[in-house]
Amino acid sequence: MKTRYKIALWALVAVAGLLLLGGSFWWWLAGLLAGKFVIRILFTIALAIVIYCLVYAFIIGGILWILIG
Repeated sequence: MKTRYKIALWALVAVAGLLLLGGSFWWWLAGLLAGKFVIRILFTIALAIVIYCLVYAFIIGGILWILIG
C-alpha cells in the first residue's frame, strides 16, 4: 500500500472517531499511531517469547532423543 493511502486511511479513521465520539482530530491521530506502535511492540515481544520457548524445547527434545536412543 502506498504511503499516501496509508496516511489518508489514518486521517479518515481519526476524522470518523472525531465525528462519532468527539475530541480533537490530533488526539485521535496521535492515539491511532501510538496504538499501532504498541501493538507492534507487543507482537514482537510475543514472537520473541515463542521463539525462546521453541529453542529450549528443541534443546530438551534433542537431549532426550540422545538419552533414549
